[in-house]
Amino acid sequence: ALTALTGDFRDREEVTLMPFGSEVKRVTTHVVDPADPQAGLDGIRRDTERLTARGDTAIYTSLEKAYDRLGGGDDTFTSIVLMTDGENTTGAEAADFDRFYGSLSADRKEIPVFAVLFGDSDHAELAHIAELTGGRLFDARKGSLDGAFEEIRGYQ
Repeated sequence: ALTALTGDFRDREEVTLMPFGSEVKRVTTHVVDPADPQAGLDGIRRDTERLTARGDTAIYTSLEKAYDRLGGGDDTFTSIVLMTDGENTTGAEAADFDRFYGSLSADRKEIPVFAVLFGDSDHAELAHIAELTGGRLFDARKGSLDGAFEEIRGYQ
């Protein structure tokens, strides 16, 4: 379960959760403060326990919103982890996202997308996103979600 991953977050790490379906459902950000790391971890755990799958799947529109929110240009390592058990069914299409990504500033283009395959997600769709953004595709269908996150950690 995703909630088991909260022990893997580091001090001063900022985690923004953007669950989506047909659109982004909500945005919550938690910081693992060295003075009180448990508060941040509890917030991440609470919000991941609230995750539900319903509605269509707006992968590209949600990625655009994530890039808009994250910005870029500071000295921290910023990445997007895209997890979906389906394929894009609504909103922006791949070509729309390609144009959006092409229009980003150089510092924002440095933000990679690490896509995690599980369920019925579309391998080609997620591989394209990872390749375009300088990220990587991880297949949690053959292993565990924890294993995928461990591999992602190796790139940060």
